[in-house]
Amino acid sequence: MINLLCWAAACTGSNAPATPIVSNGVEGDEELSTASIATLAASATPLPELLPDMVFSAESDLCYPEIEGSPFVLTCSQNSLQVVQSDTRRKVDSLLFRHYPIEADAFSLEAETTSQSAEGVRTDQNAYGFYWLDEEGKVFALRVQGQYFNFEQWDLGVEVKINSTLSPAYSPFIHPAGNQNHWRLDCSPSACDVWVNEQLIGRSRSSAASPIKGLGIFTASAWDELFGSVTYTRLKAQEFMQAASNQTAYLLEDDLKQESDLFVHSGMSGAFHAFAEDGFHFSPVIPFGYYGLKTGPALENMDVRATVTMEIDSQKRGTQYAGLICRSSQAGMYMAVLRVDGSYIIFRDTPDRPFSLLAKRNSDVIRTGLTENALRLVCSGDALDFYINDQLVESLQDTRYKLNFGRGGIYTKAGGEAEPDAIIFSDFSIREVK
Repeated sequence: MINLLCWAAACTGSNAPATPIVSNGVEGDEELSTASIATLAASATPLPELLPDMVFSAESDLCYPEIEGSPFVLTCSQNSLQVVQSDTRRKVDSLLFRHYPIEADAFSLEAETTSQSAEGVRTDQNAYGFYWLDEEGKVFALRVQGQYFNFEQWDLGVEVKINSTLSPAYSPFIHPAGNQNHWRLDCSPSACDVWVNEQLIGRSRSSAASPIKGLGIFTASAWDELFGSVTYTRLKAQEFMQAASNQTAYLLEDDLKQESDLFVHSGMSGAFHAFAEDGFHFSPVIPFGYYGLKTGPALENMDVRATVTMEIDSQKRGTQYAGLICRSSQAGMYMAVLRVDGSYIIFRDTPDRPFSLLAKRNSDVIRTGLTENALRLVCSGDALDFYINDQLVESLQDTRYKLNFGRGGIYTKAGGEAEPDAIIFSDFSIREVK
């Protein structure tokens, strides 16, 4: 089928490297690494292919040329589909989408894409992705733009309306403009995992109605952006008897006492950083400087934990702190930190309102002296819960900026005399909250 619509701006601790662990949380069940889950999914006995071998052939439902005057031009050749901006495109928000009818309870879709930015544009402004339809007509989509991605739910009425969206999350594993990316979506009615270049980068918990009735691709461009080209190749999809990978809760653990690849894709210049027997020594080099590291896939609800070792003195004046991050995305993030004076702070940090204070208090559960304090930040739905040494010290609700998706991590601020051993992190983990 063919669809072309323009929508309003309003729709706009071991010797080996750390290994993410996935567990369903039931005592006695086997824990599965991300790699073993990929192997399990790949080795499952597939049902017949959901898409034809030459899905991008000239005869395919996905490859009919666009009508004259459309903002996009679509061509298929050698089993690839390319979309470019029309020379006659008006300055309106534009969307092209095509889907192929299927029927499956769960699917695994794979494809390769290459996004090339428009001539003279320094950053890749192309938006593109994949979508699927359920039996009730609800549409779920994965949108990619540059090295950011997010999940959306659409209403396909007279005009496309975005009913809900998750915050765009960054992934270092998405190759930038001009490079090919290999995508895989493992989706069931309850969840959808997105992989790029063999790395799990995000999971969306959804409420799709079984069965899935269609799979498709789309391109989009806002009125004030220039679209270059997006090429899809080797699109295929299979149905699986079990979507095992996204039925379990995601778990990542690292004691931070051995060299690992946990933060290898985060730039750490401008900060002291070294693994040692007591943990990860991490602190900004610049006095009073801020620094954060994010890792793992983007999740909707997460439980982030770490033990922090630093000097705590209630009589000491200072601004040094260390703590946790949850839901880090393009829209912002939450931070809960322990201050050198024995107090704690919870921030909402967004581009428009950086370091907005949500809570600041002293607490008797904070241990003083040069000692360890175990921190835990749970972001689930609209609720934020902060624990220190297994005691709940703060519980609050926040909905203002809809920080509903992103990655977890650690955060620090240096004191007036930045020191390499001022802050030590250990026993770090990210757990998905289902």
